[in-house]
Amino acid sequence: MAKEFRSFDVSEPSSGKVPTLDKGTLHRVIGVKELFAIGYSDVGSSIYYALGVTTLYALGATPLALALAGIVFFCTVLSYAEMSSAYSEVGGSAIYVRHAFNDLISFIAGWALLLDYIVTIAISAYTVGPYLSYFFPVLKTPYGNVPFTLMVLGILLALNVFGLKESSRVALTLCVFDILTQLAIISIGAFFLFNLPHLINHMRVGIPNVDWSPTWPQFFKGVSMAMVAYIGIESIAELGGEARAAKKKLPQSMLLTMGTLFVIYFGISTVALSAIHPRELSTTYLEDPIAGIAVALPVGSQYFGPWIGILGATILFVAANAGLVGASRLCFAMGEHFQLPRFLYALHPRFKTPYISLIVFSVLAALVVFVAKKLVFIAELYNFGAMLAFALANLSLIALRIRQPDLPRHFLIRPNLPIGKLGIPITGIIGFLGTVAVWIDVVITKPAGRNLGFIWMFLGVAFYVFYRKKQELPATSRIELEKVDIPEYKEQKIGKILIPTRGENFNLIQYAAGVAKTNDAHVTILNVIEIPISLPLDTFFPDRLLKADTVLEACQAICREYGIPAKTQVLQSRSAGKAICETAQDGSFDLIIMGASLAGSAIEGRRKIKRTVGTAFPLGSTVDYVLRHAPCRVWVCAEGKP
Repeated sequence: MAKEFRSFDVSEPSSGKVPTLDKGTLHRVIGVKELFAIGYSDVGSSIYYALGVTTLYALGATPLALALAGIVFFCTVLSYAEMSSAYSEVGGSAIYVRHAFNDLISFIAGWALLLDYIVTIAISAYTVGPYLSYFFPVLKTPYGNVPFTLMVLGILLALNVFGLKESSRVALTLCVFDILTQLAIISIGAFFLFNLPHLINHMRVGIPNVDWSPTWPQFFKGVSMAMVAYIGIESIAELGGEARAAKKKLPQSMLLTMGTLFVIYFGISTVALSAIHPRELSTTYLEDPIAGIAVALPVGSQYFGPWIGILGATILFVAANAGLVGASRLCFAMGEHFQLPRFLYALHPRFKTPYISLIVFSVLAALVVFVAKKLVFIAELYNFGAMLAFALANLSLIALRIRQPDLPRHFLIRPNLPIGKLGIPITGIIGFLGTVAVWIDVVITKPAGRNLGFIWMFLGVAFYVFYRKKQELPATSRIELEKVDIPEYKEQKIGKILIPTRGENFNLIQYAAGVAKTNDAHVTILNVIEIPISLPLDTFFPDRLLKADTVLEACQAICREYGIPAKTQVLQSRSAGKAICETAQDGSFDLIIMGASLAGSAIEGRRKIKRTVGTAFPLGSTVDYVLRHAPCRVWVCAEGKP
């Protein structure tokens, strides 16, 4: 038989863009102060453990290790500042890498950062309790701290779901308190303890037969650990889609965070090594170096116990918040670009926040709470993911300078090597080489970070390739999203499905079960026994009840095959159509799925339906009544001619 139609394949537009619904964007509600608060809280909290683990290796040369790591951090921040001035999207370095290279490399950068965010959220939230144990000793025990940690994560989740502006205001308030407290410690230490000749003498590396001088390999391990202190700058970049005038505000907030951190880190480290021997700082106070400083202060040490307890708890609370914000926004961006499942992209209908990803990472952080214990091990995990992402970010800056020299940039790094139209930034090269060196050090010398890091990356890349294949999208190229605005589009929720049946069409039950499984909906299967008007409504028909029970059991068995537990109901009524509509009304059902038989061929039957809508309906009086009076949507499934 000759075909009576002509086919045009438009499934893949020639432009290479992927059409997606425009569901709105995140609210742009935050400015420089809020961006600074989130970035500082993520980076600044690391002093509470980075100082101890850095001193473990760098000993008296810890200030030098922090300074050397700070140079690499300074160069990386400049790279972020320039790229954020060009791309004000949610996603941070994953977005920059995607524009510079492709979606696969972008996924590697984003997936590595997600590992860091999960650890940051978990450890920061878990260590709030021990700092507050000065006031509540029960928080020092696992049975007291674990429920408290879950409560902290719940509070953070609520703050972020209700809106970032609220959570960023909390972060700003707590950060101001933290900075003032640390400046007070630095001031007291500088006045009473600071000894410049002593510090300079103990910063020497490779001095034999002394317990304050590291070997050169130890020193470079200390530099590697010191990089942990600077990881949180990514949190600011993640908020490109929520900042007002983002292309100007993001670079400003990054530079402000960087300057503040240099002052705090250098001040705290010099006071610490003026007050405490490096061996004592890296053993007795390995996990709480700031507490060690407080104890060693010659003035007010008896008061600094509770002060440091509040300080540590507040900044770690803010750090957990910053990690949750960064993870959810990064997940939002990756979901939008089909790098992670699209349900993570869902925005709350009222607050316009990525509530699904917020919930996911809160749960993951809660799971990590039960297994993360050693600071050194955690630092290795941090460095593996963060240094990989930072290296790719610096490399992206170089690539964008070459490939897109005409890209509008509100912030441009100088000086540059005279290569290409704009040149190659020297700081970008330094940042790339420095972060690659630290990552290689982790891979070679840190087995825990290397093994778990590569397992995490392998599982992520494998899932990414599988997901892209399932979506029929290329894994290695860079897809462009074409936002389609449909004003009348409204997402339809299907939570409860009613399936009236007499047992004539079990294919209908399979179809309905599939719909229920896709929408995670509850199913009720209804069988109506019609009673003639000449008989009382409560007339007992054992044969009909037996048949109804047999039909409903078969329908339940089919639903079970799809993993859907189905409720069943038998009604006696004068009118099946009226009983169906009343059941749907009383049960607040979202959808009715019912079957119908078409006379003749499927095509002719459907043409007849179209011709006779509003007159004599060909599918029977029950279907006709339900279509006219149902309180919800109705899907009619007709069996076509085989």
